[in-house]
Amino acid sequence: MRSPSDPTATRIEWEGRWRTLEQSWTFSPLVDNYTTVWNQLNFPRLLSNTFGIALLSTIGAVFSSILVAYGFARFRFPGRNVFFFILLGTIILPNQVTLLPQYVIFTWLGWNGTWLPLIIPHFFANAFNVFLLRQYFMTIPRDLDEAAMIDGAGPFRILRTIIVPQSIPAITAVTLFHFFFAWNDFFVPLLYLANKPELQPLSIGIQQYNALYASQPTLIQASAVLAMAVPVFIFFIAQRAFMRGVVVTGVEK
Repeated sequence: MRSPSDPTATRIEWEGRWRTLEQSWTFSPLVDNYTTVWNQLNFPRLLSNTFGIALLSTIGAVFSSILVAYGFARFRFPGRNVFFFILLGTIILPNQVTLLPQYVIFTWLGWNGTWLPLIIPHFFANAFNVFLLRQYFMTIPRDLDEAAMIDGAGPFRILRTIIVPQSIPAITAVTLFHFFFAWNDFFVPLLYLANKPELQPLSIGIQQYNALYASQPTLIQASAVLAMAVPVFIFFIAQRAFMRGVVVTGVEK
């Protein structure tokens, strides 16, 4: 056995039974890893970019999904079920199928290198969000709508004063689903923001940081913990409403 501090020294002969040795546990967390990552990674800029992209896209996704789901749940029009099944059919459509046409269109519009391709498409609803909200809206008794109509309320007022307040759990679940998706999205920001480091989110920044410091796993783990802090905090705050929305419980008629 040689001394770890001087591998070239003469071997040390040790007499004893190694099975009788006790393990030595030392708890010494290095807080400096977090400060190092915060400074080297320019974490405030990446955090603000990620939060901005996730927040704006979530607002568009939730608002548009509420409107579309309300239309399918409360209005009767020709071909309603057909259009709804076509909308659900887009769930099984792989993203790779629409990737190239979207890239060509967004490049033609001059959106390449901006946040617009990451935000604007979400303002046109999402099939999964629409399905979840529509199923929840249908559990709300129509008697409430009819009572509001007798008082002179129109469709948008019914949506604002009856449907939305009764659907907070489902709306919270949809909001968290999309926020976490936008927060963790990597490929789309990489496609449109590869040449714009000042606009890149955390997912791209951490990936590049991992490539530079692959030999220092402690720094990589610290960056991952910092990136997880905001989603974990938001989830624990809205956990109760989120679970109610996933179960899709409604007003008992």
